[in-house]
Amino acid sequence: MSKTLLFVGYGSMAKAIAYGISHSDLRNKYKLEIAGRDLKKAQAFIKDNHLEDIASTCLESSVIDVNKKIVILCVKPYALGNFQYKGNASSVYSVMAGVDIVMLKEHIRSDNYAKVMPNVGARYQKSSTAVCIEGNIKEEASEILSSFGKVVFVDSEALVDASIATGGSSPAFLALIAQALIDAGVREGIRRDDALALVRATFEGFAHLLLEQTPDEIISSITSPGGTTIEGLCVLEDRAVRGAIISACHQAVAKSKKKH
Repeated sequence: MSKTLLFVGYGSMAKAIAYGISHSDLRNKYKLEIAGRDLKKAQAFIKDNHLEDIASTCLESSVIDVNKKIVILCVKPYALGNFQYKGNASSVYSVMAGVDIVMLKEHIRSDNYAKVMPNVGARYQKSSTAVCIEGNIKEEASEILSSFGKVVFVDSEALVDASIATGGSSPAFLALIAQALIDAGVREGIRRDDALALVRATFEGFAHLLLEQTPDEIISSITSPGGTTIEGLCVLEDRAVRGAIISACHQAVAKSKKKH
């Protein structure tokens, strides 16, 4: 008998995770249920993501049946109290930044809890996901979370929030860098479409390099004495770009802590 994965929420993160799971080896192991405040949106979520054969809606007013189900909470932190959770869940996985397990227990009963920080790469099974668990679900958590990317188990909930810097928010920061590189190409006379194609290929190649080398090794391999790359790096260091990125990540983490 298939286990039930109940998604509460149908936003971008729920979409990424559900899509990732549905395109993994777990497709036939779990059935999906989608719940939220708007039944039509939940139904549209299923249709738009081609989940009709493995997913259904689960909504009764603001009361959600979680009994013996694996619940994945993908709502905004302020929306946690919008529902009444009926029954005792098997496990609860929360992707809500700034919401700790103590607070989860005030709203939903479960045998096990996990605080999770994935990112939108889950849609392509390429999320980087930090998780802290309370209970005996490490094998289950590894199976579910690794179906949509790389999983790192950390020892405290604070470190899950800290991973906003390395995973949760970082795709947006990398996108800003990518946009700057595209604009740089345009400034030098490259057509925008061509600049986009070149930057996409560069990021793809860089991802493979990062699997085998540290960032410092990559920089060293590209930077020749008196060359073009060291000239550009000097400008970036002079403008404190590295420090600006670290500060941006720090502020993103700090913001999550202010939410509650």
